[in-house]
Amino acid sequence: MLPTVISLSALFLPAIASSSPGLRGVVSPPLAHPACEALENYQAPYVQSNYSRAQHMGFYYELAFRDLYPAPPHSDCHSTTKFSVSDSEYDERFTFDVIEYGTTMRCSTLIAMTSTSSPLVVDQVMTATNISGHALPPLGSAKFHTTIVAFSESPGSGPDNQYEWVVEFTCGSSDSLAIPLLFPGGFVGINMYSKSAPHTDQGNLNLAEMLEAAEELGLAWATDSESWQGLDSGFNVVPHGPDCEYQ
Repeated sequence: MLPTVISLSALFLPAIASSSPGLRGVVSPPLAHPACEALENYQAPYVQSNYSRAQHMGFYYELAFRDLYPAPPHSDCHSTTKFSVSDSEYDERFTFDVIEYGTTMRCSTLIAMTSTSSPLVVDQVMTATNISGHALPPLGSAKFHTTIVAFSESPGSGPDNQYEWVVEFTCGSSDSLAIPLLFPGGFVGINMYSKSAPHTDQGNLNLAEMLEAAEELGLAWATDSESWQGLDSGFNVVPHGPDCEYQ
């Protein structure tokens, strides 16, 4: 008999907890991070004038992250596909493997990115999540405030050519009572996406350039491997092991 949604949830949550020292109580991490500024303040100078949504869309490997989901070795094979829905919204299908109790399960989340009044700042809402085809309860109406802070155009790029890499930064949330309880001081995430595959020369270069860009933008604190209290599991590089398959 297939596991129920409840049992799948029970498998998923221990993976998050075991990768979050602040929740386990193994160490006493710092309570919180620097307070969120207006997200436009974190953008590289060229972002607002040169950003193209058309070039942002497409398939990417996530090479490194700080986010809601479990850290390695409890997750691997992260990737996302971004696609335009309307002038004010694009969505993405984010997938990764959850690895717990010797079992590997594919997790897929549909995320709606809706424009706000602030330049290149979107509200992320997770609209559907499933593990190995079994739906999990949504996070309600929780909105995560996100912006594009840096990107790099592909060599020989044209007006519609996908970016070689993109760094997205999230600081703060709204319309949720649970998120501030799970992430004391407020939720912070950073995601480093690469068009080129991991463990290739270009993929390795992309990760190095994204880390350098984050540091230059004053976001080194978000790429620190140290965890904060709650469910935060620090900044992590995705292994992208040899058995990874991507959708």
